[in-house]
Amino acid sequence: MSELVPAVAAANHQSLAASHQHCIACGDPQMNPLTLGLGFSTTSASSVAADCRITAAWQGYSGIMHGGVISTLLDAAMTHCLFHHGVKALTAELNVKFVRPVAVGLQLRVSAALVKQRRGVFWLNAELADSSAIYATAAAKFVRAEC
Repeated sequence: MSELVPAVAAANHQSLAASHQHCIACGDPQMNPLTLGLGFSTTSASSVAADCRITAAWQGYSGIMHGGVISTLLDAAMTHCLFHHGVKALTAELNVKFVRPVAVGLQLRVSAALVKQRRGVFWLNAELADSSAIYATAAAKFVRAEC
């Protein structure tokens, strides 16, 4: 994985995250009262994770988390993984595999890792899981943001 972007200082990560304060997934509740409130931390040189409790507000069918919210969690994890690498990028492709239904009330971890990068294009993987099961996975391609 020598082609990965080197990890950056926490201050640079915070700067990128600050540009994301209104985000529905990880924004500042004072800037967006509807945010899901995810807080990501670094777990290795190429990955990040956040813990989340699945609330009733995230339901689709009664008692089951909405697939769009699952996709949002996975996408947010991959975005923060790129922030960790000092990269601001936009999702170009997102492929989600829903492995099993996610019940309201579960405590889960959403994580993402940078797999490779080439000329401003970044490939990442993410998963939503607990200690005993994987609930959803994603593979995505991001392109460096020009904004």
